Amino acid sequence: MDTATLDIVLRATADRLTAMNPDTTISAGALHSEVQLSVWGHHGIYNDAAVGRDITAVLTALADIPLTGTRGAYAEQLREQAGAVSR
Repeated sequence: MDTATLDIVLRATADRLTAMNPDTTISAGALHSEVQLSVWGHHGIYNDAAVGRDITAVLTALADIPLTGTRGAYAEQLREQAGAVSR
């Protein structure tokens, strides 16, 4: 996954996290679901091998961000990460 795609997916995931229940505690399941939906949205399909690789790549890129706090707070960390990726 190139950095431009990672940036797009991180920002889309952050937007998804804040769109619904931003004050709810972040969970691994919620993060995985929102990443998956963001990757599907980026690709426009969901049944392609590249989609699976990209979901794994995004989750790997996020492995260092602790799953603590609310969905909204985590989304802010994703936006910061996306900014770092873009530089």
